[in-house]
Amino acid sequence: MSKPQPLVDKTPAIRLLKGQVFIAVVISLIAGIWGVWSFISAGTGAGIAVIGSAYFALQAFRHAGAGSAKQIVKNFYKGAAGRFLITVLLFSAAFAGLKLLQVGWVLAGFFIVQLIAWVSPLWDALRDRP
Repeated sequence: MSKPQPLVDKTPAIRLLKGQVFIAVVISLIAGIWGVWSFISAGTGAGIAVIGSAYFALQAFRHAGAGSAKQIVKNFYKGAAGRFLITVLLFSAAFAGLKLLQVGWVLAGFFIVQLIAWVSPLWDALRDRP
């Protein structure tokens, strides 16, 4: 008897998170050329994006079995809402707690890492093409 195939493949999500962590490190190191607070600021923004994506991935891909389509959809919505809430809370905490953050680097770190999430599906589609 064959094993049922999962409805959702976790591989692209794992690859995305690895890519986001890599880009977060790179953007932080590049920002570090301009000083410690640039490094911290870019790392903070990038970290917020990675944490939000990780939460979404954990929620969305929790149930991947062949009989759990409704649960998968529910978890995608839960993951998206949770990612939004986490992002808002982390930005609020960062700006309230770290007074010397440089807004430009925080936003650059966040948006560059987030850009990876937007571009990754296109990259996967182009790479998997025959």
